[in-house]
Amino acid sequence: MAQKTCPHCGASIESGRTVCPNCRVVLKKKSPLIPCLAMVGLLVIVVVVVALVLTSPAPGPGTTITTGITLPPTSEAVSVPTPPACTVAITGSKASSSIRLQVMTSTCSAGDVTGLTVWVNGARAGTLGTGAGASGTFAGNSGTNNVIVVAEFAGGAEKVMYQNAAM
Repeated sequence: MAQKTCPHCGASIESGRTVCPNCRVVLKKKSPLIPCLAMVGLLVIVVVVVALVLTSPAPGPGTTITTGITLPPTSEAVSVPTPPACTVAITGSKASSSIRLQVMTSTCSAGDVTGLTVWVNGARAGTLGTGAGASGTFAGNSGTNNVIVVAEFAGGAEKVMYQNAAM
């Protein structure tokens, strides 16, 4: 009978044996099919990938690719207006479900601020005058309210001037 060598201890073993008589290590039989199966699996993967690439439509001239972003058509660069570096000091108080806001002072030049929009709990609640001393009462709920006042400027810019998430 043909002989083979134990990979663990190097002893000579009959080729049909599954355990080395010298070191008692179990000898695993290598299947000649494993390399063939690996090659067939790799070939199937390559064929599938090539088929997907060849059957998928390639974007060409006039093809629209949807990205979820909608921009107005323009040939010019779009610039975002920058608000001036001024501030509007606003105080707020709450009684039951009413929210009272008052403009205390402003470092903005006359005409810079075109409006103060009040948002309560994510909904537009109205506007507030832009001059010092201007005040307004806005409806909220009896629990905690999130109040934001946004200043709109003459150049089109906007800036949050007051925010209270626990009013």
